[in-house]
Amino acid sequence: MFRKLLPILLAFSLFTPIVVKAEDELYLGGDSIGIEVQYDGVVISGTYAIHTDSGLYDPKDHGIEVGDRIIAVNEQKISSMNDLYNALSNYQNPKNELQLTIVRNQEPINVDLLTQYNKTQKNFQSGLYIKDKITGVGTLTFYDPTHKTFGALGHEIMDSDLKEIADVHQGTIYPATVTSITKAQEHIAGEKHATIAYHQPVGTVTQNTPIGIYGTYDQVIDANAKKLPWAKQSEIHTGKAMIYTVLNGDEIKPYEIEITRLHKQKQTDMKGIEFAITDQALLQESNGVIQGMSGSPIVQDGKIIGAITHVITSDPHKGYGVYIEWMLEQANQN
Repeated sequence: MFRKLLPILLAFSLFTPIVVKAEDELYLGGDSIGIEVQYDGVVISGTYAIHTDSGLYDPKDHGIEVGDRIIAVNEQKISSMNDLYNALSNYQNPKNELQLTIVRNQEPINVDLLTQYNKTQKNFQSGLYIKDKITGVGTLTFYDPTHKTFGALGHEIMDSDLKEIADVHQGTIYPATVTSITKAQEHIAGEKHATIAYHQPVGTVTQNTPIGIYGTYDQVIDANAKKLPWAKQSEIHTGKAMIYTVLNGDEIKPYEIEITRLHKQKQTDMKGIEFAITDQALLQESNGVIQGMSGSPIVQDGKIIGAITHVITSDPHKGYGVYIEWMLEQANQN
């Protein structure tokens, strides 16, 4: 799963016929990737009280809410935490009254913020906890050579502070190298630990959706990459299949699973495929589905049929997957 982000089973979209425009064959993923997505502005993830000569001041008591996204300070545009720090640093009176332009419920509004500056320590207090991006590790599912698009993760990137899908406007994916594994336990998620090559971007994230992240893939595909056809729901059946993922370094390996149940769907949902891991090597290494494995492609009868989305925490040997058909529809709708 995506690190620190818990997938929630959501069903969106309308009951419409599936029309998928994609190459007949896709490049198979399985690569571990680092994912970094940015907000448009800076999100307030919490507040704290500061001491003033008038008593305690907490921004949440003065019109500011967790989840507000700051886009300007005194009409100066804010795009990152660094922008916000530099803007607030310009106001070095012991007490500063500033106007923030924030976005709340998709609407820009102005609110006031009090900050304090300590000239001796040369720092300020704002009463705000903020963030401008989310990072984590997941798995690439496919690359579509016709549209030069990729799909990954199989579920949304959640904002763990706000408990909702992250309202991010762009992002980047990078190569990741798995360094160790924390095994899954009953009701305790396991996890891939990886280093991310931030100096080597390979793709641009343009969509964060309930069934994965999507965007453009900017690198030349490895000559050894597998190219496979993909299957519609009607072609998929219960029984043996394979997942492709990385458990050590950057080596993609296949592991056997058993598809135990299929949910026929007319709308996008990541709860389409139920499976159990049967591969003893994988169970020994990870004891089941773990965080960072989301997006690992599922292959049956030589065709890509879907991707892992999440684990059943009461039994980490079991999990769910999303149909590849839904992912392709989402990836290529722009």
